[in-house]
Amino acid sequence: MVPDEGVWEGKMIDITPYIKTLTSLNKRGFELIGIAVALYYLSALIYALRWKVVLNAIGKNIPIIELLRITLSSIFVNNVTPMSRGGGEILRITWVAKKYKIPVAISTVSIVYERILEIFPIIFLAVMGISYFAHHAILIILSLFLVAVIVWLNWEKIVILSFKLLKIKLSHEELVNLLSLRKRASLTMMGVGLSFLVWFLDIMRLKVIALAFSWNPSIKFLAIISLANLIFGLMAFTPGGIGIVEGGLIGTLVYFGIPSTLAISITLIERFISYVMSSAVGFATLVVSGGAEIWKALKSH
Repeated sequence: MVPDEGVWEGKMIDITPYIKTLTSLNKRGFELIGIAVALYYLSALIYALRWKVVLNAIGKNIPIIELLRITLSSIFVNNVTPMSRGGGEILRITWVAKKYKIPVAISTVSIVYERILEIFPIIFLAVMGISYFAHHAILIILSLFLVAVIVWLNWEKIVILSFKLLKIKLSHEELVNLLSLRKRASLTMMGVGLSFLVWFLDIMRLKVIALAFSWNPSIKFLAIISLANLIFGLMAFTPGGIGIVEGGLIGTLVYFGIPSTLAISITLIERFISYVMSSAVGFATLVVSGGAEIWKALKSH
């Protein structure tokens, strides 16, 4: 059984511009886009691996291939529901809760913990962005590192506040288990390391797409673009950020002096991979893996 047609109502987009941009590429361009696609799905695999590492740490062993299926399916759900990462995270929580009998609170803990680990690479991206604009902005860079230190030293308060804001109820034992995760140095290092790797692959995907159009931007510049892309995605209220992310990314590139034709081409290819193609692959994965029943149950609520 597949999600009904109502899922798509008002959310279908014209992919003609994406296809036209693809067909404008030469052989080398197509090869580079193929590499960009591979980098995107390698990122999805690393997301699944990071989730598995966290789940293993709290005593829940789920096969990596299953977590990859859930991750791919959650991307599709994110792309057809308003607000970035909203519906997809709920699908992830519900899927492992129903299929593997993991309490909702525990599956939620694992995902919140993942997101907390992403704070550190995001701060690093911000530092790279600042260094691109001002090589002597030592005070600002030190301030960002200070923020990272404060986050680390106040880990317990931040975690507890996160759960209060999200209205997640945990038993005392569950909360103790979550807070104890930080004390496992190997887990934290691996989680942060995988988070950095995902962001690096995102930047490299943009780099490869730019190279497909014979433009070779610096890594520092692409760090700014990647961070801006994240911000636009989080701010977007449309399904998958459609329209808002594209406009924001094109506007950012043009603001920094990139010709509008090149900015549009790069944005269209990036969104073809991260939105159009990922939606198709995620939808197929959702249907084949039996997650459609969970999706329908979520829709009914």
